[in-house]
Amino acid sequence: MSKYKKEFIEFLIKSQALKFGEFTLKSGRKSPYFFTTGNFNTGETVYRLGYFYASKIAEEKMDFDVIFGPAYKGIPLAVATTITLTKEFQMTKGYLFDRKETKDYADKSAFVGYVPKETEQILLIDDVMTTGKTKEEAVEKLKTHFPHLDFAGLVIAFNRQEKDAEGKDAIKEFEQKFNIPVKSIITVREVIDYLYQKEIEGKVYLNDEIKNKLENYLEEYGVKNE
Repeated sequence: MSKYKKEFIEFLIKSQALKFGEFTLKSGRKSPYFFTTGNFNTGETVYRLGYFYASKIAEEKMDFDVIFGPAYKGIPLAVATTITLTKEFQMTKGYLFDRKETKDYADKSAFVGYVPKETEQILLIDDVMTTGKTKEEAVEKLKTHFPHLDFAGLVIAFNRQEKDAEGKDAIKEFEQKFNIPVKSIITVREVIDYLYQKEIEGKVYLNDEIKNKLENYLEEYGVKNE
């Protein structure tokens, strides 16, 4: 496992962005863990989060010109990642995000930020993918306003490796529908492998009991690894 992945998992644990327990998800499922990027609300934590996205992008050697983050959660992700790419990886890229509300004065554009040129490629960025609906809407919106655009990929922070409500792999469905590859900084399986019985600041977060709950949950809702 890459060094930045290990650092990212520990970063999630220390910031309580990744918790273990019993949580009711939006889908109604009872999950033994919960992930959110909502805890990253300071300059330090958002910059650090941008570093992990940038590390994944650099590792994958992705070729693109502008990063698009869907409103609202994707906005700080896109900005933080572009800043970190410049500062840490000497990769200067544009950033772009959409407006959820229509602006009826001055600049009435549906987007804010760098306007991609005809030969340029866009990279999508977001926190997770559950059903894929938000990402599909973003792609369709971008295609409508920038029909010349090519898509370099989609990078998410955390891959839950779960089936959607219809029993399908949302990530695979998205990739096949739009021919856009999806990359994740980490997967839930990587979290299990790295954290199991590992002590972080004097505490073991993933013991036998929690691991069994995670394995049982993934046995019921997880996608099958090929």
